[in-house]
Amino acid sequence: MRGDGFRFRRPHFPRNSYKIDRMRATFRLASLCSLLAWSAAVFAQDNQQVTLPNSPEDLARGKKLFLGSCTYCHGPTGDGGKGADLSRQELVRAKTDGDLARIIEVGIPGTEMPSAWHMTRREVTQVAAYVRTLAKVDIQAVAGDVNKGRGLYAKNGCANCHTLKVDGVFTGGLMGPDLASIGLKRNGAHIRESITDPAASLPEGFVPAKVVTQAGRTISGRITQEDTFAIVVRDAAGNNHAMLKKDVKSITREPKSSPMPSFKDKLSAVELDDLAAYLASLKEQL
Repeated sequence: MRGDGFRFRRPHFPRNSYKIDRMRATFRLASLCSLLAWSAAVFAQDNQQVTLPNSPEDLARGKKLFLGSCTYCHGPTGDGGKGADLSRQELVRAKTDGDLARIIEVGIPGTEMPSAWHMTRREVTQVAAYVRTLAKVDIQAVAGDVNKGRGLYAKNGCANCHTLKVDGVFTGGLMGPDLASIGLKRNGAHIRESITDPAASLPEGFVPAKVVTQAGRTISGRITQEDTFAIVVRDAAGNNHAMLKKDVKSITREPKSSPMPSFKDKLSAVELDDLAAYLASLKEQL
């Protein structure tokens, strides 16, 4: 207490560091969401008026940014792989230049397409301009018989793990990636590779994992949700196991393995082409 009778009060902070960390995490998440919402709103307001820069300097800069940030998923020529095929004349999700710029800047929620948080808006439009130059007049058709591939899909039990949309209804399993729109996301070569060597390029969110709890319980499956404080694991039977990180002893991820068997020696070369052709034909617009 000072001589004038004024009493100082210490500011009160939570003693529990867990609470502090959670408060900080919540604040950061809210800030990020606000930033992404603002970016989306900016492009949404003028996505019809976006004019992409097409000078040689802009395209060269866009190419450099694309090669440094986008080729891991989309390939150096944009013909897909782990990411969508950008060499098409028309991009389903990006019919306008504004749509394309917005997707590059804020990503696509619920997919593996992240935001380009490290790019300025000018750089985003430069990348978008370069992506437009990747369009090819002719898209090579996938070899194989679609109808025969549909039969192979059913015969080999693919629906036990993967989801399709049949007669307007989503049906199938939950352990594997949703294949309803796989033809929009992957090219034929990548689809065929996924059939013969499933572990070659695992989609985000489908890396096998093993979680051991403090109580000694082991849960194997894939991690569907995870943050600083909690984790959710889906086992092979489709059951979700939610737990706090403080109750977890260890988490082991296996990025070089896949629960999906290889069909390299189970199907003939012709049958592999047929199955790949069927999957490439699945283009449900979500």
